[in-house]
Amino acid sequence: MNRKIMLKKFVCGIAVVALTNCCIGQRSDNPMKSRLDSTVDKLVKIYMKNGQRVGVSIGVGCDGKSYTYNYGETGPGSGQLPTAKSIYEIGSITKTFTGLLAAHALIEGRLTLNDDIRKYLPGSFSGLQYLSGEPVRIGYLLAHTSQLPNSFSDNIEERTFYDALQNVKLDSLKGIRYSYSNVGYQLLGLILEKIYQTSYANLVRRYITGPLKMYETGLRFEEQELKFQLKGYGVDGKEEKATPVSVPGAGSLRSSVADLLKYLHYQNLENAAPVRLSHRIIVGDVDQGAHAFQWEVGKNWSWDQYLRIDGGTPGFRSFCVMYPLKKIEVVILSNQKDDTAGPGLYKIATGIYGVLKNK
Repeated sequence: MNRKIMLKKFVCGIAVVALTNCCIGQRSDNPMKSRLDSTVDKLVKIYMKNGQRVGVSIGVGCDGKSYTYNYGETGPGSGQLPTAKSIYEIGSITKTFTGLLAAHALIEGRLTLNDDIRKYLPGSFSGLQYLSGEPVRIGYLLAHTSQLPNSFSDNIEERTFYDALQNVKLDSLKGIRYSYSNVGYQLLGLILEKIYQTSYANLVRRYITGPLKMYETGLRFEEQELKFQLKGYGVDGKEEKATPVSVPGAGSLRSSVADLLKYLHYQNLENAAPVRLSHRIIVGDVDQGAHAFQWEVGKNWSWDQYLRIDGGTPGFRSFCVMYPLKKIEVVILSNQKDDTAGPGLYKIATGIYGVLKNK
């Protein structure tokens, strides 16, 4: 083989490698046929930082139509694109499921917002009252005004959770000040299990994922779904441990973009009484920022009302927002978490809404 042919093959080989690397850096199923497609592509490429993040899945609902987009890889170096069925940890988005289950219990008369939470606990828990003697109430857990700690141990089990709760001493006068508490929603999950005499997973399946046919949402999965479950990665690309599913009410659910689009659309329609109840503001002012049953309720730069929720676990970041008047829903899931992941997902969602609003 002469040198000219060898040189030509060498140059072609370099070109192929360069093209492959370029395609890997921009791996996506975005069809690039509409203004929405182009906007998503531009926003996600900024978020992906030239391939420094792992995978992202985006879902958009508008005018009764759904669109999904996937970027990156399921894991570093896998070469496999996420899909609309890829299962991510969704962190505190779980709390909206817990809030909706609580709304069902309220409507069924199994709970009231004014109930002393100790009514449902295995023991006296004398510390769960304020200086005035008023008890912690169910409504305070839902609104994050209970003043309970933000969290206990990451790998806590039910028995040790109650042990830790026994040591809590509240020093405020009353549950009126907003203070975010994972413990409060973990406790709500346990209370719901006691009321219904079944597991949290069964309650989610009975009231939410079953009726909505959300087959990629749950705490644990059968073998056929496990192939869709992604691993999470930290700031340095190191694989993180999966979030425990014990005491699950605050942040243990996993889900896919396809499923969360169904969930957000169901929430946004507000056709069901429990959904409407779970959107009722129980602390704050919508013009200044308010809170319903975990949902943050407010108005954006153009005074359009939204309900939104974000979530984070050691290896995942997630964001959901819906606009009731416009009937627009956006969900974004990422399997890598770093300090700018949350604001980055928010920017993607805001940019998408800007295009849809003026559609």
